[in-house]
Amino acid sequence: MPVSMSSSKKILKVGIYDPYLDTLGGGERYCLTVAETYLQLGHKVDLFWSGPKDIIASATSRFSLNLENLSIVPDIFGLSPRYWSLLESPPTCSFPPLLSQSLSKKICRFINKIKVTGKYDIFFYLSDGSLPFIFAKKNLIHFQVPFSFTPSFKSMLASKLKLTSRHHLVYNSAFTKSFIQKLYPHRGSIVYPPVDVDKFYSSVKTKTILSVGRFDNLLNAKRQDVLIDIFKELITREPGLDWRLVLAGGSFDDPQTNSYLQLLKQKAAGLNIFFVVNPDFNQLTKLYSESSIYWHAAGYQVDTQLHPEATEHFGITTVEALASGCVPVVVNAGGLPEIVTNQENGLLWSTTQDAVIATLSLIKNPSLMSSLSNHAKIKSIDFSKTNFTKNLLSL
Repeated sequence: MPVSMSSSKKILKVGIYDPYLDTLGGGERYCLTVAETYLQLGHKVDLFWSGPKDIIASATSRFSLNLENLSIVPDIFGLSPRYWSLLESPPTCSFPPLLSQSLSKKICRFINKIKVTGKYDIFFYLSDGSLPFIFAKKNLIHFQVPFSFTPSFKSMLASKLKLTSRHHLVYNSAFTKSFIQKLYPHRGSIVYPPVDVDKFYSSVKTKTILSVGRFDNLLNAKRQDVLIDIFKELITREPGLDWRLVLAGGSFDDPQTNSYLQLLKQKAAGLNIFFVVNPDFNQLTKLYSESSIYWHAAGYQVDTQLHPEATEHFGITTVEALASGCVPVVVNAGGLPEIVTNQENGLLWSTTQDAVIATLSLIKNPSLMSSLSNHAKIKSIDFSKTNFTKNLLSL
């Protein structure tokens, strides 16, 4: 929903930084929606990025965002190793000869950060688990991942120095917040990721089970391999079942050289399983609209206390399923239970056998499917872009 700003309000200067921008995942959608929100309010927004310049066009296509007036400025943080060679050098500084060249450069970069970030009214920074030195009037440090590690005394002391009254921590879920607060006991707010639920719709449902997630084994693998096993078991239990499984998602590498994707295709050979790689937004909305059931297995068999980062930290695709009237049957882990209430707007499972039983209960009970589908659409409104904008601006 568009937002507007009266002409009497001050135009703010907003900075955005995401070290993982080129992955175009959920965190990137979050950060770029922050950018879109401020742009629609008439503010000036700069994105700190020194990678390929076509990233905005790619993000616009992938996420259906309006980023027309977003400016790209050089990345002064250098947390994206792939593009270190593209970084612009900070201003030349002169220091006493007693200081080493390495230390002089570090001090120079630090001074540059003070000068550059200090010009902003608001700075939105996606954390890699650490806390940055940034000096805007208001600094929003966003945590997408529930990092679980024990910081040293030195790092805790540094964190206290970094966390001033200008800083506010922002979490994408209560699950993420529960872990980060152990590391950084500091004021903070949960602002659920934005989903443009109005752009999703429900059409004539088909006998399709859908799962959407990137094809890789990065931080929180989407575990499409587990979903293929569940589908095999489903067919074994009901040999005449004429349903299909569609696995859709992005592949950062060329799909032909993506070893995980190729392994999945081998595993699915001979089954009624289809792959849709790198779909655009229109393709995705159509898939959601036609699908009856949504599967998600990220976090399966993960000890969430030891490795919370290996779960789904929130679950944007599950919200997209809700908005499309596609009933979620998802693993009971990570942030997914904050989206799906069992037997109310979807079904939760802990074992693959549970997943099979839950899926069959929907297939064999159309009234249950219809009831959960209707409640799913209602629940999705909680995670709308309208609510996201309201919660973001309240900070």
